[in-house]
Amino acid sequence: MKSRVLAILLAVLLLTGCVRRPVSFALDGAGNYTGFSQVEEGYTRQAAKLYGWVVLEDLTIRSNIQVWQRFLKRAAAGKKAGVRIAEFFGEEMYLMDVFFRDGQYRAFFSDGFDMADEPFPFLLTLTGESNGQAGYAVVLAGDDSLTFDQVMHKFFSSQFPASDIPAHRVLFLGAGEPNW
Repeated sequence: MKSRVLAILLAVLLLTGCVRRPVSFALDGAGNYTGFSQVEEGYTRQAAKLYGWVVLEDLTIRSNIQVWQRFLKRAAAGKKAGVRIAEFFGEEMYLMDVFFRDGQYRAFFSDGFDMADEPFPFLLTLTGESNGQAGYAVVLAGDDSLTFDQVMHKFFSSQFPASDIPAHRVLFLGAGEPNW
């Protein structure tokens, strides 16, 4: 009986180790991120969860919140950290890789539009209301004076002068209160 339990435990550990897919900070000679070069299309929510990626759906972290928490904790301690977020819109999936290196945060999106390395000193979770609903925005920012209202106004309006808003990059938006 002991040997059977041990064999099952070993099989589970091997499968868990084989499934997890960590994210690596990799830039080419021109300083562009190459971390999505080995990513295939058609991942499911379940596969993303098994790979240890944070799964975001309907403006909520649905799986692997502990992975996001571990990333935040390591970054707050000044340690290198990286996390992959799989965001689902219906059956469409987009990936985002977020890193903390040398006191700076970086984010790259699988849509491939801008893979240049652009560091930011702050990762902020800003809370507020939009259309009478509580919400939050997770952003990389050039300084910590950025507000939820500025992010939301710029996100939904083309009439806000860019010079009035600190430099930032929106990672994701959420409904309600952040649950981490």
